[in-house]
Amino acid sequence: MKRQDILISFCLIFGLLCPVSAKSLSSEKIVFSSNRDGNWEIYIMNPDGTRQERLTYDRAVDCEPVISPTGDRILFTSNRRGTRDLYLMGVDGRNVRPLFGVSEAYRTEPAWSSDGKRILYSQRTVGGTNIHTARVDGTLVKRVVHLKSAHSGYPSWSSDGTEIAFVVADEVHWASRQIRFINLETDKQETLFPDDFPRMFQPAYSPADDKIAFAWFRPAEKRQSIFTVNRDGSHLRRIGSFIASGPAWAPSGDELIYTEGVVGSNSQIFKIDLISQKVTQLTDNGSNYSGNWFSPGQLPVSPSASLLSTSWGKTKTQN
Repeated sequence: MKRQDILISFCLIFGLLCPVSAKSLSSEKIVFSSNRDGNWEIYIMNPDGTRQERLTYDRAVDCEPVISPTGDRILFTSNRRGTRDLYLMGVDGRNVRPLFGVSEAYRTEPAWSSDGKRILYSQRTVGGTNIHTARVDGTLVKRVVHLKSAHSGYPSWSSDGTEIAFVVADEVHWASRQIRFINLETDKQETLFPDDFPRMFQPAYSPADDKIAFAWFRPAEKRQSIFTVNRDGSHLRRIGSFIASGPAWAPSGDELIYTEGVVGSNSQIFKIDLISQKVTQLTDNGSNYSGNWFSPGQLPVSPSASLLSTSWGKTKTQN
């Protein structure tokens, strides 16, 4: 065998044994799900809405995509094996695989730790829905939130790794939804606005961990809007007057994307500048739901050992 043939054979064998990692994103991108082609698939686009590209091609429902802090992988939910579970793929849509291998369970609502080494997700069981963390290879699974008389979901991980924001369902009364925080070192829990009528969803930490964005349905107004609030519980602010859900922060912290139903159309993704209040519609084809916003300038960092300590109370809405 010629030397060149030996080298090619070696490369092929080595490549099979040690697959090459997917190339990381080199520019800002937004990942989202859409049914524009007749089925729910994962798409990616520029922050201005241009270059919308389809990444998945499967008859199953692919949704809830989030790009890793390292910009080389996308974690998402799919029912490819019958039950909704978590899957990983490269940012080019290749090398799709179940994160937990053959250990199938009803896992949804994934999120990444800031260092890209761990994941956060909700898992439905016979006794309810709990929140877990795990390594990105599916090992070292740990249940971090278990409520005996209620369900938990919509988890969001602070960038310093010290706490998780999540939603508590059906604890106050049927259909109630409260946002709660758990300190991962002490297990202490705190509730956001415990005295208000609780119909809050989808909390999301700002990049600096100093604010929370969330969706809030207020029955008196008969609408669901996006709000932001400081981490210390002050300065509650409604972001626009739309009926919206699924807030996700820009890496810079001065913009948000969200999903809103459009009259005469389907659900579309919008972007709002938090300073100027300028709103830009990013999608217009089919129904679309926001995922997350990645920037290569936001390097992954290891969680800090410092802990946060705050008390929560009622605040006045500032429109």
